[in-house]
Amino acid sequence: MKFFRILFGVVLGYVAVALIITVGMTIGAFLLGANRVFVGDSWQPSPAWNIFAMMLNIAAAYFGGFTAAWWGGRSSSGYGLAVALVVFGTLQVVVDNNRTIDLNPPPRPATMELTDWAMTGKYVRPPMWLSITSMSIGVVGVVAGTKHLVRRKRRLV
Repeated sequence: MKFFRILFGVVLGYVAVALIITVGMTIGAFLLGANRVFVGDSWQPSPAWNIFAMMLNIAAAYFGGFTAAWWGGRSSSGYGLAVALVVFGTLQVVVDNNRTIDLNPPPRPATMELTDWAMTGKYVRPPMWLSITSMSIGVVGVVAGTKHLVRRKRRLV
């Protein structure tokens, strides 16, 4: 039964990370606007967006590690989530690197609708350094969130 609780913690932590990143990036894109998310009139992400994405990743990973350890009842759930992030992050880097993009994208609209935001992945790949850094930051964030819960439990006992 402990195994399933640990596994449930890993899955729930991963869902928490994915949900926070998805909602956070959607809200961030609409708050920043297309002119701050992209460089000029291109589809290339701006440095401000890349920094925002990294900060969001570390916050999501920290909360995901905390959630995994809390629901799993053990720190091994958090460490399991860290391993899952390494595996899925590596797969994402490989997929992003091999994905075909449109080399002649249409001009970026000045005001973007939700459908325009969804098309971004067809026109540009995320920078390799951002994908690898996000995965690394994610692992560090998960471990930090897990250790925070473990230390907090020890203080309460």
